[in-house]
Amino acid sequence: MAPLCRSDPMLVLESSLYVLERNPSDTIELFLSENVPADLVNSYLKQHAPNLQSTYLELMLSMSKTGINPNLQNELVQLYLSEVLDWYKILKDEGNWTEKTYSPTRNKLICTLENNSGYNTDTLLKNLPQDALFEERAIMYGKMNQHLRALSLYVHKLHMPERAVAYCDRVYEEGAQQPSKANIYFNLLQIYLNPRKKLSRKLFQWHHSTLEFRGLALLLSPSGTDNGRSDGDTDDVTDGGPIMLNEALELLSQRWDRINGAQALRSLPRDTKLQDLVSFLEPLLRNSSEHRRNYMVIKNLILRANLQVKEDLYKRRQAVVKIDGDSMCSLCHKRIANSAFAIYPNGDIGAFCML
Repeated sequence: MAPLCRSDPMLVLESSLYVLERNPSDTIELFLSENVPADLVNSYLKQHAPNLQSTYLELMLSMSKTGINPNLQNELVQLYLSEVLDWYKILKDEGNWTEKTYSPTRNKLICTLENNSGYNTDTLLKNLPQDALFEERAIMYGKMNQHLRALSLYVHKLHMPERAVAYCDRVYEEGAQQPSKANIYFNLLQIYLNPRKKLSRKLFQWHHSTLEFRGLALLLSPSGTDNGRSDGDTDDVTDGGPIMLNEALELLSQRWDRINGAQALRSLPRDTKLQDLVSFLEPLLRNSSEHRRNYMVIKNLILRANLQVKEDLYKRRQAVVKIDGDSMCSLCHKRIANSAFAIYPNGDIGAFCML
């Protein structure tokens, strides 16, 4: 059978249905090892053995180092989603559905969505129910760089702030060099503190009359601009609920080194107490002071080096060189006599060789 896989794969497929039904794993592994065109095998299985289609695509995905092509990835995700939707409808009709209910196929769907990117997110989003499968929706929003949407789902629909923080960590570490990705934690802070407001392009700002907050904002404000917004975010994310101040303060204390301090202070409610910000401000101010001290040391070292250069220049300009009729050019060894000449920094004299 193996030689036929290379010479006439269609004949093998047409003759393999009996073997597939009785020994699917070995038959599919033979297709894979003999490099039978994947699209051809998938189409055949889809028509004649749909119950084996996902098994084949799963094996392909696990055996291939480079993954499978986007069309087949999309096929696999669609198969998982179709099964999950049927399972969801049954549980919903029985009144047993919750977002934290998982089946083996749903776990596969979530894992595939997280670890692959070849599927069509727009098509899949249209097939998701509006009132369920929020975790799958959040993952796909993340793939589309719609971070505000994804974070809002983790916080307000799934009630998993720890997953939202983990999401921010992943985005930050994957794109730490991109300014827009560095704002991801501030996006989460906005969601905690503005649950009833439309997420806008502009920063949520308020003005404190309290001197302590204004002084801290000035002290912690870095150079440059930061709009607190991520790539691909839109302005139509709205969610209700109370302000999640405790979660916001915990985020500030845990990720103080990844958040713009001035922006964070301007976003907090007016009645926030300074004592609640100690775990955020203490390391932040210490780090700011350390940076300032380091900058002053560097500045003084540069000034000292500059003074040293000026001193060396002054000494060289004060050097005296005597030239008479017998003086020789240090390069060509001819008498200088009445020729133009130059003095090099090391005291050598140059004349004819310079012309």
